[in-house]
Amino acid sequence: MLLNASLDTSFWNRAADVGVTAYLFSFFRVYYCQAVRNEIITTDPTETALIYPQAMLFTVFEEDGRLQRTEPQSSLSLFGLGEASAIALAREHNWVLLINDQRPLLFAESLGVHCVCVPDFCVFLYSQGKITAAAAEGYLERLKPTTGKQLIARAQQVLQKLSVQREG
Repeated sequence: MLLNASLDTSFWNRAADVGVTAYLFSFFRVYYCQAVRNEIITTDPTETALIYPQAMLFTVFEEDGRLQRTEPQSSLSLFGLGEASAIALAREHNWVLLINDQRPLLFAESLGVHCVCVPDFCVFLYSQGKITAAAAEGYLERLKPTTGKQLIARAQQVLQKLSVQREG
């Protein structure tokens, strides 16, 4: 069963960086707001032909229908426009929020929104037998420069517990 999820730019960009975006669609029906799309597709085709890899990947999944656009009825006045819209969309529909920016994630959790960050998703992939523990550890290591220490530490603790359970 697929869960509905509201996508934030921070999740998409970090998931694309480490190469786990394609796994999303096995677990989530992913929705995005125009504000998030604008942040991901950051180059103007009238100004440059350059397209960042995460933007190209987004466009491919958007065109084949795996990413679906919908807008929240209202937005928050906190954080950036993409984060505020993604949080509002998740909250309005009681969807999972895919977000990797620590401050807005913790705020959304305080509102009762179920959040998944990229480190959590990597550990989840290991728990589901989709990747090895070594791959999950490698992804967490690669996320360290762009992800909050608290989110990485939380994921490492869960990964360690899961690894011990599998060995025992």
